[in-house]
Amino acid sequence: MKTLIYNEIRIFFSKRNIGIFIIGCLSMIVIFCFYFVPKHNNFISSQVHYYEQMVTSDATRSKIITEQINRMKEIGEDTEKLEKSRDFWQADLENCRLVSYNLEHEDAHCIAETMIKRDKLLQKVIDEGGDLSSYSIMLRNDERDLKNRIKLQDMYMKNRFYDFVYEKMPTAYYMLSNFFVFGGIPIIVILACVILSNFDCWSKDFESNTYKLLFTMTGSRAKIYLSRTIVTSITTMIMSLMMISILFVLGYFTYGLGDEVFVIVKNTFVPISMWCMNNLMITIVLLAFLSTMIQVLSLFTKNSGISLLVPCLCLLVLLTDINLFSSIFSINSLILWIIILLIVIIHFCMVKYLERIDLNGAN
Repeated sequence: MKTLIYNEIRIFFSKRNIGIFIIGCLSMIVIFCFYFVPKHNNFISSQVHYYEQMVTSDATRSKIITEQINRMKEIGEDTEKLEKSRDFWQADLENCRLVSYNLEHEDAHCIAETMIKRDKLLQKVIDEGGDLSSYSIMLRNDERDLKNRIKLQDMYMKNRFYDFVYEKMPTAYYMLSNFFVFGGIPIIVILACVILSNFDCWSKDFESNTYKLLFTMTGSRAKIYLSRTIVTSITTMIMSLMMISILFVLGYFTYGLGDEVFVIVKNTFVPISMWCMNNLMITIVLLAFLSTMIQVLSLFTKNSGISLLVPCLCLLVLLTDINLFSSIFSINSLILWIIILLIVIIHFCMVKYLERIDLNGAN
């Protein structure tokens, strides 16, 4: 068995697979340097531009509402609601000016205080029966999201953590979290590398007509199958984790760990470190399942083209359906153990299949 594993390691680390790994690692470095870092550097200028636009918009709203109030007073109508609305937009105008000024001077503490003040002012207006449609530009999602945002900001202020205002700062944990975000470039690279290093795991032997030699080597078919499966799956996981580690390390040495951040999961505040570790475990199991399914497809079809095309199409579907992608990282521990058990069962079935198949007519 040791000899078989050693031979499979040599086979797996072909020039092609080494090239895939090197390209994957270089891709992570390029993604960090030319995507995430510029995205962070452009964040402040884009936010300054946003708040300057809000200042102009708030000024226009205040002016229009003031004119309405004057006309209504002339005809003796009640203007209390409009006056409250005008006061809100005038206060928001001043808050936006403060945020814009402090963004330019990179004063995270003052930015955080003003952002919380702005959100709490909006919450007060909503609690007093304000029309949500009038404040949709500030609400982002819904009222529940606003309340959670205020709670989260209060927690950060209590802990004296103010860098939460720089949402796109590529810290170590922020980089890690991007593997679990819909449309994230890093996870696409990882999945592509897994597919490319697994798709011809068995089909290459059938296409080159060396499968008879392979299965007549010293050792049973079961040992041959298990040695290749173990080597391919484990090395695929190690390669994937190393590529993930590159982004984590780059983020750590450039912008810090970023473990002060919390994420909201089912209305509960979870430290980003715990959230990332949980999702990383899910990712490892799912990558193992993906590797297993590609290997099974390669053995059943005995065709490299099919075993490459099918997972690529599945990847395309996954990356275009946000609900499907999100559901993957919301599975519980029970389902995770079921997937692990399913992987074991699949390999057991494949061993039995190989032991009974007539290899003389395999091609």
